[in-house]
Amino acid sequence: MKSLRLEKHWSQEQLAQLSDLNVRTIQRVEKGKSVGTETLKSLAAVFEISTDELINAIDNEKKLQTEEDAYVIKDNFQHKKAIEKVKSIKYFYAFSAFLIAVFLFFMLPNYNDGENLGSLIVVFLSFSALIAGLDFHVFEPFGEEWEKEKISQILNQQGDESSSSSER
Repeated sequence: MKSLRLEKHWSQEQLAQLSDLNVRTIQRVEKGKSVGTETLKSLAAVFEISTDELINAIDNEKKLQTEEDAYVIKDNFQHKKAIEKVKSIKYFYAFSAFLIAVFLFFMLPNYNDGENLGSLIVVFLSFSALIAGLDFHVFEPFGEEWEKEKISQILNQQGDESSSSSER
């Protein structure tokens, strides 16, 4: 009903005056809450449409509002997920830089012409394993996106095979 009111360039107050209804009643109708038959008749008369057309308009607006709400919820979820991803990437780079700095500042000065080479290699490999493990966790090389891409490739291959076999 809000779209009908806006089409006529009426405010809620103007519609309330024209229909002899309360502004709160107009607001309830626009929010999709249930209203009485007399209210519907009064509004339909003002808009010069049948009550069935008015009910359909109200139902369509409810449906659109529900779809918009679903999109907003989905967008909010995706936004939060993106923020979490950015934070984990930031943590990955900070942690990697920390491990590299620890190795350079504390381990390399203890090289001693090769005496400590074995322990330096072990520490280097341990730090590399930590960075690689965090890399897999943060960047998810075999995550959801990879799965979707593989499924799409397999379905395309199956579609190509079925279309080539039907051509024979």
